[in-house]
Amino acid sequence: MIVINAEFYIIPEQKQKFLNEISELIKESRKEEGCLSYQLYQAITDENSFVMVEKWENPQAIELHNKMSHLQNFAEKVPNYSRKAPQITVSLVKE
Repeated sequence: MIVINAEFYIIPEQKQKFLNEISELIKESRKEEGCLSYQLYQAITDENSFVMVEKWENPQAIELHNKMSHLQNFAEKVPNYSRKAPQITVSLVKE
């Protein structure tokens, strides 16, 4: 399994737009083959910081996900909402 953590640092005035856009991304991504989990969490210490925790079956599922229009559309809009660039960490989890 591969786990991706994507941290987002959102401009306070843009938070609702970000949440609206990311809700669509979550809904569509969960339908994808190889998606085991796709969850957004809000930081307790900073209400404008979020982390998306994605769990994927294999690298092929991620490769396909990266080509999806819902992800590409969201990625294009992220700079409009962000205080700084997202931080992405990819980990391989051996079961």
